Amino acid sequence: MAKNKINTINFRSTISLMNISPIFFFYCCILIGFSSCNLINPKESIPTYIQIDSVQLLPTLSATHGSISHKITDVWVYYNRQLLGPFELPCKVPVLATETGQLQVVAGIWDNGLSGTRVKYPFYSVDTFTFSPSPTNIIKHTPTFIYRTTDTPLVKYFVEDFEQGNVFVKRSGDTTLIKTNQTNEVMEGDWSGLIDLHDSIKSAEVITSLEYFLSPNKECYMELNYKSEIPFIVRTEVYHLGSYISSDIIGLNAKDKWTKVYINLTGFAAAFQYGKFKFILKSSLPNTVSHGKIWIDNFKIIYFN
Repeated sequence: MAKNKINTINFRSTISLMNISPIFFFYCCILIGFSSCNLINPKESIPTYIQIDSVQLLPTLSATHGSISHKITDVWVYYNRQLLGPFELPCKVPVLATETGQLQVVAGIWDNGLSGTRVKYPFYSVDTFTFSPSPTNIIKHTPTFIYRTTDTPLVKYFVEDFEQGNVFVKRSGDTTLIKTNQTNEVMEGDWSGLIDLHDSIKSAEVITSLEYFLSPNKECYMELNYKSEIPFIVRTEVYHLGSYISSDIIGLNAKDKWTKVYINLTGFAAAFQYGKFKFILKSSLPNTVSHGKIWIDNFKIIYFN
Protein backbone atom coordinates (compact mmCIF):
# COMPACT_ATOMS: atom_id res chain seq x y z
CA MET A 1 0.00 0.00 0.00
CA ALA A 2 2.78 2.45 0.80
CA LYS A 3 4.43 1.82 -2.55
CA ASN A 4 1.19 2.58 -4.44
CA LYS A 5 0.75 5.83 -2.46
CA ILE A 6 4.19 7.06 -3.43
CA ASN A 7 3.56 6.29 -7.10
CA THR A 8 0.27 8.18 -6.95
CA ILE A 9 2.00 11.29 -5.52
CA ASN A 10 4.75 11.20 -8.18
CA PHE A 11 2.17 10.85 -10.94
CA ARG A 12 0.15 13.83 -9.64
CA SER A 13 3.33 15.96 -9.41
CA THR A 14 4.17 15.12 -13.01
CA ILE A 15 0.66 16.14 -14.13
CA SER A 16 0.98 19.46 -12.21
CA LEU A 17 4.28 20.32 -13.90
CA MET A 18 2.82 19.52 -17.28
CA ASN A 19 -0.06 21.92 -16.61
CA ILE A 20 2.31 24.91 -15.91
CA SER A 21 1.95 27.64 -18.52
CA PRO A 22 5.02 27.85 -20.83
CA ILE A 23 4.88 31.66 -20.57
CA PHE A 24 4.92 31.54 -16.77
CA PHE A 25 7.84 29.12 -16.88
CA PHE A 26 9.72 31.46 -19.27
CA TYR A 27 9.32 34.45 -16.93
CA CYS A 28 10.48 32.39 -13.96
CA CYS A 29 13.68 31.55 -15.84
CA ILE A 30 14.28 35.25 -16.61
CA LEU A 31 13.83 36.23 -12.94
CA ILE A 32 16.22 33.53 -11.83
CA GLY A 33 18.75 34.77 -14.41
CA PHE A 34 18.53 38.37 -13.19
CA SER A 35 18.98 37.27 -9.59
CA SER A 36 22.06 35.30 -10.53
CA CYS A 37 23.56 38.29 -12.36
CA ASN A 38 23.04 40.54 -9.33
CA LEU A 39 24.81 38.03 -7.12
CA ILE A 40 27.78 37.71 -9.49
CA ASN A 41 27.98 41.41 -10.48
CA PRO A 42 26.62 43.50 -7.59
CA LYS A 43 25.81 47.14 -8.20
CA GLU A 44 28.95 49.29 -7.97
CA SER A 45 29.16 52.56 -6.01
CA ILE A 46 29.67 55.70 -8.07
CA PRO A 47 32.36 58.13 -6.82
CA THR A 48 32.26 61.87 -6.42
CA TYR A 49 35.29 63.48 -8.05
CA ILE A 50 37.30 66.22 -6.31
CA GLN A 51 39.37 68.17 -8.82
CA ILE A 52 42.54 69.85 -7.50
CA ASP A 53 44.37 71.88 -10.14
CA SER A 54 46.67 73.88 -7.86
CA VAL A 55 47.37 74.81 -4.23
CA GLN A 56 48.20 77.98 -2.32
CA LEU A 57 50.70 78.71 0.45
CA LEU A 58 49.35 81.66 2.37
CA PRO A 59 51.41 84.25 4.28
CA THR A 60 51.53 84.13 8.06
CA LEU A 61 54.34 85.58 10.19
CA SER A 62 56.76 86.67 7.48
CA ALA A 63 59.37 87.69 10.06
CA THR A 64 59.36 84.10 11.35
CA HIS A 65 58.54 81.98 8.30
CA GLY A 66 59.97 84.12 5.52
CA SER A 67 59.00 83.76 1.88
CA ILE A 68 55.92 81.79 0.78
CA SER A 69 57.59 80.52 -2.38
CA HIS A 70 56.97 76.78 -2.65
CA LYS A 71 57.27 73.74 -4.87
CA ILE A 72 54.31 71.64 -3.78
CA THR A 73 54.08 68.99 -6.49
CA ASP A 74 51.64 66.49 -4.97
CA VAL A 75 48.78 66.14 -2.51
CA TRP A 76 48.17 63.27 -0.12
CA VAL A 77 44.40 62.98 0.22
CA TYR A 78 42.44 61.47 3.12
CA TYR A 79 38.67 61.05 3.38
CA ASN A 80 37.45 61.06 6.98
CA ARG A 81 41.10 60.36 7.97
CA GLN A 82 41.37 57.28 5.73
CA LEU A 83 44.14 57.58 3.13
CA LEU A 84 42.95 57.63 -0.47
CA GLY A 85 46.48 58.01 -1.78
CA PRO A 86 49.05 60.49 -3.10
CA PHE A 87 48.17 62.37 -6.29
CA GLU A 88 50.39 64.42 -8.59
CA LEU A 89 49.05 67.90 -9.37
CA PRO A 90 46.80 68.58 -11.17
CA CYS A 91 44.58 65.66 -10.22
CA LYS A 92 41.04 64.34 -10.03
CA VAL A 93 40.42 62.35 -6.84
CA PRO A 94 37.59 59.75 -6.78
CA VAL A 95 35.83 59.59 -3.41
CA LEU A 96 33.25 56.88 -2.59
CA ALA A 97 30.95 58.79 -0.26
CA THR A 98 27.35 58.21 0.77
CA GLU A 99 27.01 61.12 3.16
CA THR A 100 28.61 64.47 3.96
CA GLY A 101 32.25 63.97 4.92
CA GLN A 102 35.59 65.73 5.21
CA LEU A 103 38.62 65.65 2.99
CA GLN A 104 42.06 66.19 4.53
CA VAL A 105 44.77 67.32 2.11
CA VAL A 106 48.48 67.20 2.98
CA ALA A 107 51.09 69.01 0.85
CA GLY A 108 53.59 66.77 -0.94
CA ILE A 109 57.10 67.62 -2.17
CA TRP A 110 60.07 66.05 -3.93
CA ASP A 111 62.48 65.07 -1.16
CA ASN A 112 65.94 66.45 -2.01
CA GLY A 113 64.60 67.65 -5.36
CA LEU A 114 64.12 64.09 -6.69
CA SER A 115 60.85 63.21 -8.41
CA GLY A 116 61.28 59.59 -7.33
CA THR A 117 61.12 60.49 -3.63
CA ARG A 118 57.71 62.08 -3.09
CA VAL A 119 56.87 62.68 0.56
CA LYS A 120 54.49 64.64 2.78
CA TYR A 121 56.02 67.91 3.94
CA PRO A 122 55.74 68.14 7.73
CA PHE A 123 56.04 71.93 8.10
CA TYR A 124 52.89 72.93 6.21
CA SER A 125 49.44 72.80 7.81
CA VAL A 126 46.72 70.34 6.71
CA ASP A 127 43.91 71.62 4.50
CA THR A 128 40.38 70.42 5.41
CA PHE A 129 37.36 70.51 3.11
CA THR A 130 33.79 69.38 3.85
CA PHE A 131 31.57 68.31 0.95
CA SER A 132 28.35 66.43 0.22
CA PRO A 133 28.53 63.50 -2.23
CA SER A 134 27.47 64.19 -5.79
CA PRO A 135 28.10 60.98 -7.76
CA THR A 136 29.60 61.39 -11.25
CA ASN A 137 29.94 65.15 -10.69
CA ILE A 138 33.21 67.08 -10.30
CA ILE A 139 33.75 69.36 -7.31
CA LYS A 140 36.67 71.80 -7.69
CA HIS A 141 38.79 72.60 -4.65
CA THR A 142 41.98 74.62 -4.13
CA PRO A 143 43.76 73.55 -0.92
CA THR A 144 45.41 76.28 1.14
CA PHE A 145 48.37 75.76 3.45
CA ILE A 146 50.37 77.86 5.90
CA TYR A 147 53.66 77.25 7.67
CA ARG A 148 53.09 75.47 10.96
CA THR A 149 53.02 77.64 14.03
CA THR A 150 55.91 77.52 16.46
CA ASP A 151 54.02 76.16 19.47
CA THR A 152 52.29 72.79 18.81
CA PRO A 153 54.65 71.02 18.52
CA LEU A 154 57.50 73.47 18.82
CA VAL A 155 58.97 74.33 15.41
CA LYS A 156 62.20 76.28 15.00
CA TYR A 157 62.74 78.51 11.98
CA PHE A 158 65.88 80.24 10.77
CA VAL A 159 65.51 82.41 7.66
CA GLU A 160 68.11 84.25 5.59
CA ASP A 161 66.49 86.24 2.79
CA PHE A 162 69.38 88.74 2.45
CA GLU A 163 67.05 91.69 3.01
CA GLN A 164 68.81 92.72 6.22
CA GLY A 165 72.08 90.82 6.46
CA ASN A 166 74.11 87.89 5.14
CA VAL A 167 74.76 84.83 7.29
CA PHE A 168 77.34 83.34 4.86
CA VAL A 169 81.07 84.03 5.27
CA LYS A 170 84.10 82.83 3.36
CA ARG A 171 85.49 79.45 4.46
CA SER A 172 87.99 78.85 1.65
CA GLY A 173 88.41 79.46 -2.08
CA ASP A 174 88.86 82.68 -4.03
CA THR A 175 85.71 84.60 -3.15
CA THR A 176 82.65 84.72 -0.91
CA LEU A 177 78.90 85.12 -1.23
CA ILE A 178 77.81 88.74 -1.55
CA LYS A 179 74.46 90.48 -1.65
CA THR A 180 73.10 91.73 -4.97
CA ASN A 181 70.20 94.06 -5.75
CA GLN A 182 70.47 93.98 -9.53
CA THR A 183 66.97 93.66 -10.93
CA ASN A 184 67.73 90.63 -13.09
CA GLU A 185 69.50 88.87 -10.18
CA VAL A 186 66.89 89.21 -7.42
CA MET A 187 64.18 86.59 -6.99
CA GLU A 188 61.88 88.60 -4.74
CA GLY A 189 62.21 91.51 -2.35
CA ASP A 190 65.20 93.79 -2.86
CA TRP A 191 68.18 91.48 -2.37
CA SER A 192 69.51 88.01 -3.14
CA GLY A 193 72.84 86.27 -2.53
CA LEU A 194 75.44 85.86 -5.30
CA ILE A 195 78.59 83.81 -5.88
CA ASP A 196 80.41 85.09 -8.97
CA LEU A 197 83.20 82.96 -10.47
CA HIS A 198 85.39 83.76 -13.50
CA ASP A 199 88.91 83.28 -14.87
CA SER A 200 90.74 84.74 -11.89
CA ILE A 201 88.19 83.70 -9.23
CA LYS A 202 87.60 80.02 -9.87
CA SER A 203 86.31 78.63 -6.58
CA ALA A 204 84.19 79.52 -3.59
CA GLU A 205 83.30 77.83 -0.33
CA VAL A 206 81.06 79.79 2.01
CA ILE A 207 79.73 78.71 5.41
CA THR A 208 77.02 79.93 7.77
CA SER A 209 78.39 82.01 10.63
CA LEU A 210 75.66 80.62 12.90
CA GLU A 211 75.44 77.15 14.40
CA TYR A 212 72.21 75.14 14.49
CA PHE A 213 71.29 72.60 17.17
CA LEU A 214 69.13 70.11 15.28
CA SER A 215 67.01 67.72 17.35
CA PRO A 216 67.86 64.03 16.81
CA ASN A 217 65.10 61.69 15.60
CA LYS A 218 62.91 64.63 14.61
CA GLU A 219 62.26 65.93 11.12
CA CYS A 220 64.47 68.72 9.82
CA TYR A 221 64.72 70.41 6.42
CA MET A 222 66.66 73.07 4.59
CA GLU A 223 64.67 75.12 2.07
CA LEU A 224 66.50 76.94 -0.69
CA ASN A 225 65.64 78.98 -3.76
CA TYR A 226 68.42 79.08 -6.31
CA LYS A 227 69.35 79.82 -9.89
CA SER A 228 72.74 78.78 -11.20
CA GLU A 229 74.91 78.77 -14.29
CA ILE A 230 77.18 76.06 -12.82
CA PRO A 231 76.73 73.11 -10.45
CA PHE A 232 77.36 73.49 -6.73
CA ILE A 233 77.34 71.37 -3.58
CA VAL A 234 75.51 71.81 -0.28
CA ARG A 235 77.58 70.47 2.63
CA THR A 236 77.46 70.42 6.40
CA GLU A 237 80.17 70.92 8.98
CA VAL A 238 79.21 69.57 12.38
CA TYR A 239 81.02 69.79 15.68
CA HIS A 240 80.36 66.40 17.27
CA LEU A 241 82.07 64.73 20.22
CA GLY A 242 84.98 67.14 20.14
CA SER A 243 85.67 66.93 16.40
CA TYR A 244 84.64 68.83 13.26
CA ILE A 245 83.19 66.56 10.58
CA SER A 246 82.35 67.72 7.05
CA SER A 247 79.99 65.83 4.78
CA ASP A 248 78.31 66.45 1.42
CA ILE A 249 74.51 66.64 1.59
CA ILE A 250 73.47 67.15 -2.02
CA GLY A 251 74.79 68.29 -5.39
CA LEU A 252 72.62 70.70 -7.38
CA ASN A 253 72.82 71.11 -11.14
CA ALA A 254 72.69 74.38 -13.04
CA LYS A 255 69.21 75.90 -13.42
CA ASP A 256 68.44 78.80 -15.74
CA LYS A 257 65.31 79.69 -13.77
CA TRP A 258 64.71 80.15 -10.05
CA THR A 259 63.73 76.86 -8.47
CA LYS A 260 62.87 75.60 -4.99
CA VAL A 261 64.45 72.60 -3.30
CA TYR A 262 63.61 70.90 0.01
CA ILE A 263 66.72 69.22 1.45
CA ASN A 264 66.09 66.56 4.10
CA LEU A 265 68.49 66.90 7.04
CA THR A 266 66.77 64.42 9.35
CA GLY A 267 69.33 61.67 8.79
CA PHE A 268 72.25 63.99 9.55
CA ALA A 269 70.62 65.15 12.78
CA ALA A 270 70.19 61.49 13.81
CA ALA A 271 73.75 60.51 12.85
CA PHE A 272 75.37 63.39 14.75
CA GLN A 273 73.11 63.64 17.78
CA TYR A 274 73.25 66.97 19.56
CA GLY A 275 75.96 68.22 17.24
CA LYS A 276 76.44 71.87 16.29
CA PHE A 277 75.67 72.22 12.58
CA LYS A 278 76.87 74.75 10.06
CA PHE A 279 76.04 74.66 6.35
CA ILE A 280 78.31 75.19 3.37
CA LEU A 281 77.84 76.13 -0.30
CA LYS A 282 80.77 75.06 -2.46
CA SER A 283 81.53 75.40 -6.18
CA SER A 284 84.40 75.50 -8.66
CA LEU A 285 84.42 76.93 -12.17
CA PRO A 286 84.29 74.08 -14.72
CA ASN A 287 87.07 73.97 -17.29
CA THR A 288 84.56 74.31 -20.10
CA VAL A 289 83.31 77.79 -19.08
CA SER A 290 84.97 81.11 -18.32
CA HIS A 291 82.25 82.62 -16.16
CA GLY A 292 79.66 81.20 -13.80
CA LYS A 293 77.21 82.66 -11.28
CA ILE A 294 75.14 81.13 -8.48
CA TRP A 295 72.19 83.03 -7.02
CA ILE A 296 70.68 82.11 -3.64
CA ASP A 297 67.55 83.31 -1.85
CA ASN A 298 65.24 82.30 1.01
CA PHE A 299 67.69 80.01 2.77
CA LYS A 300 65.78 78.34 5.64
CA ILE A 301 66.52 75.79 8.33
CA ILE A 302 63.29 74.37 9.82
CA TYR A 303 63.09 71.64 12.46
CA PHE A 304 60.99 70.26 15.30
CA ASN A 305 62.47 71.00 18.69
